[in-house]
Amino acid sequence: MNTQAPAGDDIIRITATRQGGNVTQVKVQIPALAWMGTQVVGMTPATATTHLRAHSSHSPRAHACAVEQACARALGEPPPDEDAQIAMERILAAEMADTHLRRLLIDWPPEFGFEPRLNRFAEFHRQLIAPSEPEAAFALGGEVLDLVAREMLAGFFNQIRMPHGIGEFIDRLNAGGSLSSVMNGLIAMGASAPPAGGPSQLLGTLSAAAWVNSVGHWPTPEFIRYPTYGGAPAETGPLARHAPSPLVRLLLERGHRVSARLFAKAIDVADCASRMRHPNTDDVPPLIDAVQVEPAVGMARVATARGALLCWVRIADGVISDCAMVPAGAWNFHPDGPFCREAVSGPAGGEDLEGARKRLSVLALALDPSIAHTVDITERTAARKRA
Repeated sequence: MNTQAPAGDDIIRITATRQGGNVTQVKVQIPALAWMGTQVVGMTPATATTHLRAHSSHSPRAHACAVEQACARALGEPPPDEDAQIAMERILAAEMADTHLRRLLIDWPPEFGFEPRLNRFAEFHRQLIAPSEPEAAFALGGEVLDLVAREMLAGFFNQIRMPHGIGEFIDRLNAGGSLSSVMNGLIAMGASAPPAGGPSQLLGTLSAAAWVNSVGHWPTPEFIRYPTYGGAPAETGPLARHAPSPLVRLLLERGHRVSARLFAKAIDVADCASRMRHPNTDDVPPLIDAVQVEPAVGMARVATARGALLCWVRIADGVISDCAMVPAGAWNFHPDGPFCREAVSGPAGGEDLEGARKRLSVLALALDPSIAHTVDITERTAARKRA
């Protein structure tokens, strides 16, 4: 059985058991610091916002905006005006792009023997984390779009016709692009077997009000640790946002789920860049919204690079008396969620130890743990049959 429990240190520990050439069990231990809600209890809304912006274990702008907007709604304050909403959308989009680029330019290349693009990432990181005026954000968004189209996925943007079939997809990869080599390496690993019970459902973009209707006025401790939607685990993040994309769908249909997630991440970068240029448009849902659940209780929903971040706050005597935050990792590393399901769904013909280690490592990276993680595999000898 797959289990998940808060770890006592600051690392996500993934431990797999392998027997008879197959991974048979996975345990994911997530440290308590992945859930930031308890850190702000007893703080004023302003202090909590400042604290999370400085000390969040991941997505600091998203955490800060979430608690700020949830507190404002709890106190009965009106929603932000258009200028304030646009400013929030821009800083959240920039943080998402920065998070994705760190993975795509630094963390993914070494998985397949390529040098990380440290200098290229640093060029964008300095600008994406710095406050910027609308004109500067517009220009930076254009540079990020160029990075995706001209460097990462050049082979796809140089052709008008969409590829049909995995063979043409690989041809486009071979036509150029810094991400193409990584994608080629992933596809060469082979298609994955369908997870037992089918893949996890994909979590759509729901408004804060819809979340309150689904979860209730306050989430249970079980939901905070092991969230579900409609009674079932779900995957959140780039794949959930871009599964309808023809190229992502092509990879999913051919059994290349990790490659589909990586390609969706690149699409997400382009979307973030577009939001930096044209935030708060009617054709895309906002990255953040919040509602008053009841007097003194507010709830905010924020889209982050890794997926949905949910935040409930309760205010009493001017301070936060309780705060519940559900990070994206609680969905993606749920005991019956996408990682644990796919981890035990290896190739039909089995795999050696190094193959299993590689498969679990790229699967974890594709689902983007919010903090440092390790992957360990324990070999168990098959039990001998009694005579």
